[in-house]
This record gives sequence, C-alpha cells and structure tokens, in this order.
Amino acid sequence: MCFEALMKKKKIGFIGYGHMGGALLRSLLAAGAFPATRVIVSTRTAEKLADLKRSHPGIEFAENNRAAAEKSSILFLCVGTGQVHPALAEIRGALADETHLVSISGGVEMACVERMAGGPFTRIMPTLIAEVGEGVTLVCHNAKVPPAQKADLEQMLKCVGEVRVIAESQFEAGAELTSCLPGLLASICDQFARAGASRGFTYAEAADLVMHTMHGTAELLKRNREDFQSLMRRVATPGGSTEAGINVLEQDLPEVFERVFAASLERH
Repeated sequence: MCFEALMKKKKIGFIGYGHMGGALLRSLLAAGAFPATRVIVSTRTAEKLADLKRSHPGIEFAENNRAAAEKSSILFLCVGTGQVHPALAEIRGALADETHLVSISGGVEMACVERMAGGPFTRIMPTLIAEVGEGVTLVCHNAKVPPAQKADLEQMLKCVGEVRVIAESQFEAGAELTSCLPGLLASICDQFARAGASRGFTYAEAADLVMHTMHGTAELLKRNREDFQSLMRRVATPGGSTEAGINVLEQDLPEVFERVFAASLERH
C-alpha cells in the first residue's frame, strides 16, 4: 500500500541501518508501504547494505547524511543515542521546513532534537517483531506535525503492526512493554528451556516446546480477547501443578520485574 502524500518528488530517507533501523526499513518494504525506488539510505558502514542492495536494487544510497536529508520528505533518524546530536549537526540546514523528521532513538528526548531541528518531528519506538507484521510501534508527535503528516506516518507504520500514539512521558515505560519485551521474553523462555533441559530433555527439545507453547498462548489470548488472569485460572487446577508453579512466580517475580524495569529505565 503506497500513500499518495508520500509519492512526491522527494524520498523517504533513512539515516542509519543498524538492527532496529534495518528491521524497520526491511519490514516496511516487505509490507509494500512504499516502493524501493522512493527510498534513500545513508549509513557509516557501507558493507551493512550489501544484502539490501541485492534484494532492493531500486534503493538510492546517499553519499552522506546531508545528501539523504536534502532529498527526503520524511527522514527516519535510525542512529544510536550517542550519534543523534552529530547526525543532527550534519544535516542542519539541509532539511526543508516541511520535512518530517522521525527518530527511533530511545534515549533522546524530543526537546533535545527540537533545539537542533525546528520543524515537524515525531519520536517513535518500533519493535523487532515488526519483521513479522506484529507488535506495536509507539508514536509521539510534536506540535508542528500537521494532521496530514501524522496520518501518513501512522498509516505507513500500521503496515507492520499496531500503532499507539502516547505522551512522551510514557515512552520509557512503553518501550519496556513493546520494544524491549521480545528480548526479555526470550530471556524468560531461555530459562524455562534450561530448567527443562535439566529434567530429561535436551536444551533444543525444551526450547522447541517452550517456543510453540508461547506462540500458542499469545494466539489464544488474542483470539479469545482473554486477559492474563482469566487464562491463569483456566489452566491452574486448584491444588494442581500449574497452581503450585504460579504461587512461586507470584511470590518471587514482582520484585524481579521491579528491578528489571528500574535497571532498564536507568539506561534511557
């Protein structure tokens, strides 16, 4: 699905092609959000682009960040937190007044970007599972983003999952519940698999069982629109093994997850 407001002479630019930025661009291309010929990419590490060049020969690769900014009507800033200010300094003066700047950096507040780029700006938090068309992208627009640009960006992001517009004050906690959570869930599942591997299964066998069960549980919750507590009650027979396990988790995990949130939020 291509959006009329995006199909102008200018392009959709991406500065940076790391894990998250690369996943976002590949997901949007795979979903047909826009054709490869409308994309321009700039990155410091050219060898990262080899696969992208082979799979999408129509993409333009910019000589530098400033060249990408000059040609873009929407510009995704997909660099690490420490590289945001240098990248903004490089493209200062290259952005047209109406260019919509979009940052995926989790650790840079909107006010910091707005001091260096005064036009329409949106902060987003994508998720790696957008690669399979799932998950939620968090979005926060500044006051200079007109309704049409808001709608275009949100429609584009809906090609690869759900979109939630939130206040910036919710961003850090929201990132834990969306962008960070696949990694945290993978860690929890890894521990389950390791526990199973010490009780008669190989790690690979246990991991396979956990993965299929996690996928089915998510699908069941989504299909039935069921909440977590309801599913727990359905599975946990009074006095049974599931109830015994849940009792241990409810005793130990609240403190663990408070520490997880605290440790992660310190890094934002």
